[in-house]
Amino acid sequence: MTSGATRRSIGGIALVLAAFLAAGCDSSDDGDQRYPLDDRLRFNHVQAKGTHNSYHVEPDTIFSDEHRYTHAPLDVQLADQGVRQFEIDLHLREDQGFEVFHLPLIDPDTTCRRFMDCLALTRAWSDANPGHLPIVFWLEPKDEADDPALDPEMIPIEGHYDELEAEILSVWPAERILAPDDLRRGLDTLPEAVAAHGWPTLGELRGKAIFSMLDSGEHREAYAAGSPNLNGKLMFVDASDPTDAYAAMFKINNAVSDAERVRTLLEQGFVVTSNTDGVDRSDEDNAKKLAATLAAGSHFISSDLPAPVDGHEYWFDMPGGAPARCNPLTAPAECTSEDVEILP
Repeated sequence: MTSGATRRSIGGIALVLAAFLAAGCDSSDDGDQRYPLDDRLRFNHVQAKGTHNSYHVEPDTIFSDEHRYTHAPLDVQLADQGVRQFEIDLHLREDQGFEVFHLPLIDPDTTCRRFMDCLALTRAWSDANPGHLPIVFWLEPKDEADDPALDPEMIPIEGHYDELEAEILSVWPAERILAPDDLRRGLDTLPEAVAAHGWPTLGELRGKAIFSMLDSGEHREAYAAGSPNLNGKLMFVDASDPTDAYAAMFKINNAVSDAERVRTLLEQGFVVTSNTDGVDRSDEDNAKKLAATLAAGSHFISSDLPAPVDGHEYWFDMPGGAPARCNPLTAPAECTSEDVEILP
């Protein structure tokens, strides 16, 4: 699936962590018969809650109203809020690995500074709850915001993608990840595979993770260089055109204004993530956009407000979700929320 360089551990700490986590539960065995439609329902038949800037902690000094929110730790989001998709901003510190935060100085606070710590929280929860839907991680390189004059140890991420894959694999092993090759199944491109075979079934994906690069510019092109169909790569990418060889997952920020595009992508079998609310918007506006985004059929819906919070009547509660639900546009008629996932 990945190159030998990608599979190498990035250091002693990662090796110890991987060995410790390897003793956890085997997520390939759900241990019961809760999901009789697991061989029929597929990944693109679900609709689930996600969070935007999933690590975010409100800064002490507010420079923008968009920063006025604090998320629970990632494992709490999984356990208590039904979140199944995260958006993680990445920065790279030389010789120390990847860090997670939004922006230096003006919005720097986070629930898990080291990327491997974020991964470890989710892996531990997954081991304890092996029947969960696949957890989607959108990873956004945010290094354009790093100023060497402020912190000379922060370096560009381009050219360090093998190291990023190695950090992921040090916590989430390859057999617990759906990679592009697993979807492509020997065909030339990912769109061909989606059209010919569709996405794997929920039975094949429970207990696993899916990683995708949230970038549609230089990082995406650099990551896919020499491998436009993502052959041998660990991560999917944010596609722009459904004819691209790497097209499988799309981040369409506004599913309301781009509803026709979202519907077309869904009809073609692609998976779409969209944003739905903002802490700087009114409760009424957020509620209206949430309803429209759910109706548009986006598979994963990213929120700043995935749980009740002081000062807001609005929060994203998935209608009929336990914690996710059948996608209103793509799921077969016999699907129920209990067929998708039942909270422990």
